[in-house]
Amino acid sequence: MTGRRAGIYARISLDDGSALGVGRQIDDCTAEAQRRGWTVMDEYVDNNVSASKSKPRPEYVRLLDDVEQGRIDAVIVWDVDRLTRKPAELETFIDLADRHGLSLASVGGEIDLATPQGRLTARIKGSVARHEAEQMGRRIARKAEQTAREGLSTVGPTPFGYERREVPRNGGTLGMLVPYEPEAGWVRDAYARLLAGDTLRQISLEMDAAGVKGRRGNRIVGSVLGNMLRRPVYAGIRVYKGERLGAGEWEPLVDMETFDRAQAILDAPGRFHTRGTAPRYLLSGIALCGRCGAKLRPKVHVSRKRAPAYMCPDCTRLTRLMEPVDAVVQAVIVARLESLDLDLADVDPGEHQAAREARDALTARMDTAADEYAAGRINARQLARITETLEADLAKAERRVLATAPNPTVAGATGKGAAAAWEASPLEQKRSIIRALCEVTVLPSGPGQRFKPEEVRIDWKA
Repeated sequence: MTGRRAGIYARISLDDGSALGVGRQIDDCTAEAQRRGWTVMDEYVDNNVSASKSKPRPEYVRLLDDVEQGRIDAVIVWDVDRLTRKPAELETFIDLADRHGLSLASVGGEIDLATPQGRLTARIKGSVARHEAEQMGRRIARKAEQTAREGLSTVGPTPFGYERREVPRNGGTLGMLVPYEPEAGWVRDAYARLLAGDTLRQISLEMDAAGVKGRRGNRIVGSVLGNMLRRPVYAGIRVYKGERLGAGEWEPLVDMETFDRAQAILDAPGRFHTRGTAPRYLLSGIALCGRCGAKLRPKVHVSRKRAPAYMCPDCTRLTRLMEPVDAVVQAVIVARLESLDLDLADVDPGEHQAAREARDALTARMDTAADEYAAGRINARQLARITETLEADLAKAERRVLATAPNPTVAGATGKGAAAAWEASPLEQKRSIIRALCEVTVLPSGPGQRFKPEEVRIDWKA
């Protein structure tokens, strides 16, 4: 059928950046258009885009729109699997072709979507392409699992702080993770500062001021930094689908003790995650209303001559000047910090170390089981039973490590130097200490009565 207004659609899933693959498809499709006497109106190219995933294909969407608008009445592809690998998506295309009298041609021959035989051919090709995609996915997943269990770094996004270098492996090469400075230095510094009591906001603001960006050019805000520091890759731990598989072959940026202590901070019950602008007041969003239990907020005064106050935004029936409330809370907190060194002395100093050793022993046993399987001394069923048992024990051991880790939010600010440490601490660190130690409630007073220190109730946390 001559005189058709055709569009050429070219797609390739993985490209090395040269676009040669889609270029060859376009050349072949252009020659096919000339052979048929069709006029090529436009080219639609989705380079480095899979047709079997949910990720949108912009040029494919534009192609469908041009068919709907009547700009083209024929489509040329190198093969049907270039067009789609999803049977449901193919049915949508067949329906579109039926409504608009669309002709579909491939380099291997025309597929007449107006006939039952042509639609059957397209569906068979689409089903085969889908099967090939699923089989490929299974092979890739299995290879990734094997690579992970061998402690190697798999192909994927390179973590911040690392780069990939090709190293010889089994007659070929493998992209191994190696520290990448100065990014690696920022990661180490972030762990050290978190353990020293700095907040994620403080650390991320300094990184942002220094122009540090993520791998996608994004700002590393507090939430991004928190998720980054939770990644076991920085402690040299290999993980596959959430399962810790033991030590990897790459160089860790921090040791296991540092990583465990950081997780204890990041995953602490009741940990507060700030958003928006930095807090300006000691107890804003922390102290509770003694009438309704809502969190107190700063009261905004039109006149700057009036002293700042806390107020309840819910019941609006409780208002207290900030200065006396802050003074009471700070005095009580400092006294508590000065006495905490006695409380900490009652804790068994070896408990955390014992928990870590128990966890490491279980990890070593899992590594040994994997080695036994690789050597053929146990079969897959035996390995699965061992892994299932040890994984449950390992999960308990991990929770024990976190539970026995010291709380560095307050540990560095206790004892005889607590008052000086408190005065030298930034506002966010003071707020973190208050949250870690207690719950503050501001109680109501009678009409016309002056503020009394007893109207600030402090309930200590375990």
